[in-house]
Amino acid sequence: MTTGYAPDICTLTPRTVRAGSGSGVTSFALRAAGAVLAAASMTLAVPALAQSPSATGWYTGFGLGQSRLGFRTGDFNVGPAGTAVAFDDSNTAFKFFAGYRVLPWLAIEGGYDNLGRNAVSFTNAGGTARLDYKVDALKLTGVGSFAFGNTGFSAFGKLGFGYTRVRENSSNFPAVMARGELSDREWRISPVIGAGLQYQLPRGLALRAEYEHYNEVGDSPFPTGRARAGLWSLSLMYLF
Repeated sequence: MTTGYAPDICTLTPRTVRAGSGSGVTSFALRAAGAVLAAASMTLAVPALAQSPSATGWYTGFGLGQSRLGFRTGDFNVGPAGTAVAFDDSNTAFKFFAGYRVLPWLAIEGGYDNLGRNAVSFTNAGGTARLDYKVDALKLTGVGSFAFGNTGFSAFGKLGFGYTRVRENSSNFPAVMARGELSDREWRISPVIGAGLQYQLPRGLALRAEYEHYNEVGDSPFPTGRARAGLWSLSLMYLF
């Protein structure tokens, strides 16, 4: 029975053996064998320090990453003739999530994604106007996973729906766009898919790297405009 403790290797280190000393060779062999046993004992003790999570049950996590929006450019061609439109399509993002493992390979997961603040710039003879385009979402997905033996690694895929919100605020619109400043928001239900890798750590912790894709956020016609949204993230999880 493993107690989680290993012998002190320092006391098992072989002493210098004199040439031609049979007793010295025997002592060396015994001490070497003791060192091997000590190393084996330490190896066996490591699993005792780790707390394996239950095959089913709750988990939660927090992640950081980068979002990227694929703007539908036609929705933003709204300025006077000669207006050039530019898109700032990536930003820092963060997320919170929690789920319940119904089966070892199947979970139901809900969460909140904040994809940061992107921008659309309009430039013409009147100067430059800016439209802040902020996206966040509540989502509910099913998560199926496949473990790679006892390596601690597993692959997973997710499929579900997100309740997305686009919030917009403009600046310098009267001079450049010949229209008043605007502040608008648009809610939309969008399919969401994702895939990634997860690695089990000791103490019920896990690391997850994944990509998630929202089919479409925002609305047409302007002011909100539409975009496809993607999120790369690295998350730290705790499995109960």
